[in-house]
Amino acid sequence: MPIIFLVTVGLQVLCAVHVIRTGRPMMWLYLIVLLPLAGSAAYFLVEIMPDLRHSRAAKQAVRDVGAVIDPDRDFRELVDNLDRVESVENKLALAKECLRRERYDEARRLLESCLTGVHEDDPTLMLALARARFGTKDFAGTREILDRLREAHPDLRSPEGHMLYGRALEGQGNVERALFEYEALAGYFAGEEARCRYALLLQKTGRVDGAKAAFREVVKSVERASRTYFRSQRDWYEVARRNLEE
Repeated sequence: MPIIFLVTVGLQVLCAVHVIRTGRPMMWLYLIVLLPLAGSAAYFLVEIMPDLRHSRAAKQAVRDVGAVIDPDRDFRELVDNLDRVESVENKLALAKECLRRERYDEARRLLESCLTGVHEDDPTLMLALARARFGTKDFAGTREILDRLREAHPDLRSPEGHMLYGRALEGQGNVERALFEYEALAGYFAGEEARCRYALLLQKTGRVDGAKAAFREVVKSVERASRTYFRSQRDWYEVARRNLEE
């Protein structure tokens, strides 16, 4: 059976079912039946394609393709937005894109210029600035802004902020305090990063038995979890498994 015939029949059935289910005008059904290929193609282009174009999956696919063709387009648009309107919102949007691209110095300048007036204690800005400072290896500055964040918002619980604080302590060589923070994080952090960083630091400081025990907990936790969790934690799982094999 020629492949073109199968394609035509398949498209005809798809379009006919779509007409009935979505309540499109019945003239389309007559056209699809009388002119299988031309009618189905016309219906697909006029009625189905616009819906696909506005779907979330289709929009994401378009964005992904656009990112490959012109990877700097989004960045340029954010720069243009800021040139037109120099607002905190536009600065934050551009800073987030800079963070995503690991352009930490630019993100830092943008965010530090935002933390004034009514935005002086904005938790979103402060946490983003902590990420930017950590990216520039300013560990003291990272801790300073996170201490300010905790002082301004004592009830705020931020796993990301807590992780940055622990990593900043480690970056400064404050091993015992970093271990304390990682151990505390492991109790509530979503994922295995905290437990893995705790184990790695134990191992780095010669506490091999404690490190092995923590690595085993990571492996056990991931292997007992769902496939979705396994996929999301694969990198940390591999870190733990490799260190147990050494």
